[in-house]
Amino acid sequence: MAFSDRTIEEIKSRLSIVDVVSSYTQVLQRNNGFWIRCPFHGNGNERTPSCKLNMERGSYYCFACHEHGSMFDFVMKMDKVTFPESVRMLAQKAGVAIEDESPADAKRKEEKTSLYELNEQMARTFHDMLMSSQEAEEARLYLARRKITDETIRRFDLGYAPRDPKWLHTHLTKLGYSDDFLRQSGFFSRNSYPYPLFCNRLMFPVKSWQGRVVAFGARDLTFRDDTPKYINTPETAVYSKKHNLYGFFESLDTVKKGHEVIVCEGNFDAISLHQAGLTCAVAPFGTAFTSEQAGLIARYASVVKLLFDTDQAGQDATVKAVTMLQEKGLETRILSLDRYKDASEYLEKEGPQALKSTLEVSSDAFTYLVKRGLDLYNTRTPKGKSEFVQSMAPFLNATVSNVERDAYVRQISQILGVGEVEIGRDLAGALSSSRQVVRQQNVDQDSSSIHFRRLKVGSISPDLYMMLMFANHRDLFATYTRAFRFGDLKDREAQIIYLALESVRRDGVGRTDEIFLSLIADDQVRHDVATSFLLPEFKVDNPEEVIDEILDRITLRKLEERRRLVLLQIRQGEAEGFTEAEQKELLNEKIDLDSQIRGLSERLQNI
Repeated sequence: MAFSDRTIEEIKSRLSIVDVVSSYTQVLQRNNGFWIRCPFHGNGNERTPSCKLNMERGSYYCFACHEHGSMFDFVMKMDKVTFPESVRMLAQKAGVAIEDESPADAKRKEEKTSLYELNEQMARTFHDMLMSSQEAEEARLYLARRKITDETIRRFDLGYAPRDPKWLHTHLTKLGYSDDFLRQSGFFSRNSYPYPLFCNRLMFPVKSWQGRVVAFGARDLTFRDDTPKYINTPETAVYSKKHNLYGFFESLDTVKKGHEVIVCEGNFDAISLHQAGLTCAVAPFGTAFTSEQAGLIARYASVVKLLFDTDQAGQDATVKAVTMLQEKGLETRILSLDRYKDASEYLEKEGPQALKSTLEVSSDAFTYLVKRGLDLYNTRTPKGKSEFVQSMAPFLNATVSNVERDAYVRQISQILGVGEVEIGRDLAGALSSSRQVVRQQNVDQDSSSIHFRRLKVGSISPDLYMMLMFANHRDLFATYTRAFRFGDLKDREAQIIYLALESVRRDGVGRTDEIFLSLIADDQVRHDVATSFLLPEFKVDNPEEVIDEILDRITLRKLEERRRLVLLQIRQGEAEGFTEAEQKELLNEKIDLDSQIRGLSERLQNI
């Protein structure tokens, strides 16, 4: 019997892996999650629990015997039943009505299976061409110049896509694939089918955490300025950029043993680190580091080391990644390569031993952010102190531990010579003590009438107001995801709601208010969202107009923040003797920002 995806998702939304496993054995909670004494190799008699339960994934993994799987697998193995029987048992436990798989569901499943098979087959074909084709000689020479060994080429299944643009379509149609299927495969231009995306390129297969090839990245070998250096498979039925990390599968064995991951910026960096013996290196592939990628790492690791490029874009990416990792409760450390731009360049110039020695030195995330803030802001002035605190706010608001957050605020207080209470107020409740006072007041009073009467643009942050609007109109969220990013949100509650909305968009769960609320772990945020469902402010007929206005306000805030930074750079340039060209570039950017800010401000005033 085939079950619908909705039946499976409904069971998973109502039951956690802890709910299921606790029916069979004792679940022990430790600082780093939930554990059981493995019933598969130790008959549940281990002195030290070796089997970890992953609440986020809904799975289990034994670090001793390597048994793993979902809640359905656990029931199948414990009760010696088939998969359909395990679904029926858990559906009854969860109170879910079983729904058969529709023909459309079956067709989608079949297409995914075919796509996995196609990706695997092409990864082998591209690899064979790289290793033996005369046409791939240039690709082999390029890898030799980058000092990539044959062993590394085989480990990562690197490949070569032929120069002839007709080859790929001819090859795949001969294998029996239809044009309708190939149009959605990610191998061809969707606007100019059957022109292939990959011609005369070095191919990097991207594998899911389970080891299945889901996509490809490709490096141009013509070395022409008018050709994109790197292109990647677009989103397909089996591939989502933000949910995958290049090199993650190849790193998994090392990560499970050492519980540490190095996140670098590009695929060559990851490969270079592996070749140098640092076989826990991964890279966000073709996109900025995301919260979903941080969640993937959190399933297996407790420490993350960030090694992004030393240019401004790399450092900005580091700051954003630190906040996402902090939110997942991971210990984050920052690595630096000093005078080299990236790990690949360092390896080529200095060799593997020098690279490993350099990467033994790191700074913790808080120290890195403090140093960066002190470099950016003049903390001798009241304004500079305020800007410094605001720059630290995302990290502090993402800190799960109240004790840890308290310690950070105390250190900032000592650095700035400002009281902890004042810092707490500027952080809008970042201090644990401040939040506890507010919550206690809400318990003692009729807080629903006092607090939630303020759910207006003028009383709460625009970030939170917008997320509450999306929570009430969840169908709109997917259409706006390109208009703003998680990192644009400064409000902690807004960030939590964003993550729940992203789960709805990605997985299709949480369509009803009740299921959506179950996706929010924070009690206060869940209460705020539930209250917003009852307020007329969020039940408007034209939510798009409200959201568009708030997005303009957030954009204005970003522009003003950028303008403040440019002004600081101009002042630094005057003091440190920037060249005339550098000063002119900064002044031109300020003029452009002034114009954008003026135009946006006028538009908002006329609303």
